[in-house]
Amino acid sequence: MTILRTSVTFTALLISLAFASRLALAQAPKTKSNVDQELVRTETGFFEAWKSKDAAYFRNHIPENGVFWGEYGTASRAQQLEEQKQSAQACMVEGYSLSDFAVLPLATGTYLLTYKAEQHATCGGQKVPVHMNGSSIYIFKEGRWQAIYRAEVPLKNQD
Repeated sequence: MTILRTSVTFTALLISLAFASRLALAQAPKTKSNVDQELVRTETGFFEAWKSKDAAYFRNHIPENGVFWGEYGTASRAQQLEEQKQSAQACMVEGYSLSDFAVLPLATGTYLLTYKAEQHATCGGQKVPVHMNGSSIYIFKEGRWQAIYRAEVPLKNQD
C-alpha cells in the first residue's frame, strides 16, 4: 500500500511539474519571430557600436557576469569594456555585414544566436580578419536583451 501511495504521489508531482513548465512557457510575452528579430537587432548593435566607437552600448548589453570567447581566450565584462575603449582609439571600421542568422532557444528567456560576419576594419594599422563566425547567448534582463556570452572566431580561409 505504501508503494502505491508513493507511486501515486510521484506521478502527481510529475504531472504538476509538467503543467507548471507548460504554464511558464505559455506566459512568455513574445513570439519566436519577435525574439529572433530583437536578438539580431541587438547583435547588429554590437557591430554598429564598434564602428561608431559607442562604448555605452557594450556596457548596456553585457551583464556583470558576461563572458567573451575568441581566438585569444576568454575575457570578463571588465576586460571586454577595456578592449572596446582601446578599440575606439586603435580601430577604423569601414563596414560590416552579418548573415545566416540562426536562433536556438536554450531555456525560458535564454537564446543562442549564431551568424556569419564579414568585417572590413583595421586595428593598429593591421587588417582584421574579414570572415568570421559568431555566436552569442542572450538573456532578457533589466528590460533588454543582454549577451551573457559572446564568441567570435575568424575563419582559417580568409579568401
